Order: sequence, then structure tokens, then C-alpha cells
Amino acid sequence: MNLSPCYLIRVKKVKFKIDENLPFVLKELIEGHGKHEVDSVYHENITGIDDKNLIVHCLKEQRVLITLDTDFMKIIDDNYGIIVLRSRTQGKKAVKAIFQNFLNNFNLEETKRKIIIVELNQIRVRIQ
Repeated sequence: MNLSPCYLIRVKKVKFKIDENLPFVLKELIEGHGKHEVDSVYHENITGIDDKNLIVHCLKEQRVLITLDTDFMKIIDDNYGIIVLRSRTQGKKAVKAIFQNFLNNFNLEETKRKIIIVELNQIRVRIQ
């Protein structure tokens, strides 16, 4: 009997936190791209948390933050990873389209320890 070798590809699970300004539909998009874990500021009942404390919270939980808040592009504190979505409009369809484009062009396993700025036709990455 001739058996061909079986190769296992191990996908690293990444944990994400969706900021309060984003639609929760992003959770389904992320989970559709692997066995990633997604939580949200809203569902954790920490809406209104200041930016610095949210970064500390994400760092402790080892979660990459996904947000529309451009103030996070300037973060110099230690963080686990930040994805900033820059959309002309902040409606659910526009945000979903930008994030879907990001998912089609970027590996979620590569988001840790980076600040990633996502626009409709451009993705910029700053490595910490």
C-alpha cells in the first residue's frame, strides 16, 4: 500500500478585541478566517474605557485591538497589536467592506505586535 505523507499545518489562534465603535459583525468575519477568539468592549461592559487603559487591558489579555479610533495610530506604549480601520464613512457596510478587504490581503496571524492602518486600497504596517 502506498500512502502519501500527510502534512499538518498548524494555524495559530489569535485573540481580538473589537472596540465599541465597530459593528459586532466583524466577529463572524474573523472567526470565518480561522479558530480565532473575538470579544468586544461592548460585550465586556467596559464601554467608555480610556485609550490607555484599553491598551493595558488588551495587553493583559493578549488581544489585538480593532478600532476606528485614529488616536490609536499614535500609541507608543507597549501593546499586543492594534488594527485601525480608516473609512470615509463609519457605517456598517463601509466598515465591513474595508475589513473584508483586509482579511483577503493580510494574514491575521501576523497582526500581533504591530500597528496596522487599514484603508480601502492600502494597508500600512508599523512593527514595534
